[in-house]
Amino acid sequence: MNVKELYKIMLVGINSTLMIIIADLKTYILILLVILLSIYLIEESRIPNIKNEKTFYKYISMVYGKNAEELVRKKFIVTTQLQSMNTLKDNTIVINGNNLIIKFNSKVITMNLYEGIDYLINIIKNS
Repeated sequence: MNVKELYKIMLVGINSTLMIIIADLKTYILILLVILLSIYLIEESRIPNIKNEKTFYKYISMVYGKNAEELVRKKFIVTTQLQSMNTLKDNTIVINGNNLIIKFNSKVITMNLYEGIDYLINIIKNS
């Protein structure tokens, strides 16, 4: 568990405590603070939509952890533009809308974006 996860757990605890105080003491002015904390927690824990390289790495970091992100950064080239399948180099990932094109060991695989990421992480863990 990293510091960011502990921070989120602490915020949930503070939020819950404030809700108990509101219910017990009927201090309804604290409702605004609870709402703001809840919105912040929702934004922090939201999994990003994958549109480019930056959001691709952010998604891997949030779902699979920093170690998986570092391994993908070291082993693969990530791009959103594909000129031709012939010019695609080995160990390349192409994000194309809802599809993920992976070229690994001279094999080209086209999958759904999120299934492709799962497959990619399994490839990295097995090698």
